[in-house]
Amino acid sequence: MRRIGDVLAGQNRQIGQVMKIRSKWAEIAGEVLASHTEPVLIRNRVLHVLCDSPAWAQQVGLLSGAIEEQVRKIVKVRVHSVEGRFGMARRAAPRKRTVPPVRRPSIDPADIDKIRDPGLARVIRELATGQGGGDG
Repeated sequence: MRRIGDVLAGQNRQIGQVMKIRSKWAEIAGEVLASHTEPVLIRNRVLHVLCDSPAWAQQVGLLSGAIEEQVRKIVKVRVHSVEGRFGMARRAAPRKRTVPPVRRPSIDPADIDKIRDPGLARVIRELATGQGGGDG
């Protein structure tokens, strides 16, 4: 029996390499370039980088040698060249935050009558009945 990680690493070594590069991409490419680019694939020892505009793809091409050196130095992966391509990666749609509806608390009116502070008792009674006075 073999571990799934061993099987995947053996068959898809490049996936592991790309994940290593992605985890350190800001350090490799610099914050500005990294914010506009994303390493996506290594094929035939060429690192393919997805860029959000043609200008950034050109910049990746111009910095190919420096990026190769940084990849080798930082994540110990050897690539022969780096190519930038214009396109957008498919990202998951941002999750919509749902706010649960405000529910009226279940408070026994007899418990409210036991509260000694009249202002607090009034506010709690308004909350329990759903009638807001609004003058806090």
